[in-house]
Amino acid sequence: MHKLTAQAFSESTLTNTTSVGRFYRPELDVLRFVAFLMVFICHSIAFDPELPHWLKALDDAAAFGVPVFFCLSAYLITELLTVEKSRTGTVNTKAFYVRRILRIWPLYFLMLGVGFTISRLHPGWAIPLRGLVAYLLLVGNWYSAQYGTLTSGIGHLWTIPVEEQFYLIWPMLVLFLTRRRLGIACVMAWVLSQFALIDLCHEHAVIGPRIWVNSLVHLQFFALGAGLSLFLKGSSPQIRSGTRLMMIFSAFLLFFVADFVFDPDQSAGVSSIRYTYPEFLLVGLATAVLLTGFLGFTALGGLPVLRYLGKISYGLYMYHYLCLLIIGTIVARVLPTWAPLAIALISFPLTIAIAALSYRHLETPFLQLKERFEIVRSRAV
Repeated sequence: MHKLTAQAFSESTLTNTTSVGRFYRPELDVLRFVAFLMVFICHSIAFDPELPHWLKALDDAAAFGVPVFFCLSAYLITELLTVEKSRTGTVNTKAFYVRRILRIWPLYFLMLGVGFTISRLHPGWAIPLRGLVAYLLLVGNWYSAQYGTLTSGIGHLWTIPVEEQFYLIWPMLVLFLTRRRLGIACVMAWVLSQFALIDLCHEHAVIGPRIWVNSLVHLQFFALGAGLSLFLKGSSPQIRSGTRLMMIFSAFLLFFVADFVFDPDQSAGVSSIRYTYPEFLLVGLATAVLLTGFLGFTALGGLPVLRYLGKISYGLYMYHYLCLLIIGTIVARVLPTWAPLAIALISFPLTIAIAALSYRHLETPFLQLKERFEIVRSRAV
């Protein structure tokens, strides 16, 4: 029933599916964990207010794990939707939205509830009611662009509305457009993102958060991921392992250069064409290179521990900042000298433990229900 046709996949892609026809690229689970680890490093380093310039650049560069998530998400969603259309001649948008709801909403709304509860118990972390409403309506990133990100350990949840806004539109385009026109749509989306960023730079908009949480700015990363899927047509790039390692290393180097050379702090956090625009161009290039380097890198896909951590990466991402905040509050009073390092060393395994329990007892029931709505079967729960 779920066997993939030759028209949908090339021979190299079929090697990434199981005998029951699941579409699964294990190496991309590893990339998911890498993206999370970047974000975790960013938020961990931020607990040290007195950073040297190069370490501050490392902190900010690690934040680019968010564009990696966006690019990877667009790639996978485009793969699944185009395969579905190839096999069935259409896209079941209702089933798609149900799958996304079952995967994203339970943990997202749980964290909003936890954060709002904490804000009521801790006056210093208060969350305005209008901010909560904006996040409940999945437009919270636009609220944060105007008023700043939320407190109470859920400030990073702005990324979920950005993804949901992409999910709202993209399946409809896949349904009605040919592959060629989808490619044109990706180019147009990338161009639109450039115009949006240039306009914000001309206004000298504050980078964090007005530019950083802007859906149009991040549209370029979705366009790159979807475009890569369309360009490869279901296959993996045939690249030697040594070259792949160089690509991955070069991508991380580009992330660092993007922030170290085009450091926003040179203009006190205010954007400019001279610094901010080329920074985001380099980040876009780095995300595309990183994803391409991982695609088909079977050696990485054979690492079970990293695959598992990628499998629970949604929970890792959702819980980690709250863990850092709580542990940070405790450790800062007990070990003030070693606080930044101690916070990271304690919070990291704690986050993994909570995410593992969450995946098993909270997310799995919804994921099992989600499988009932799959047209193209993906990774097993």
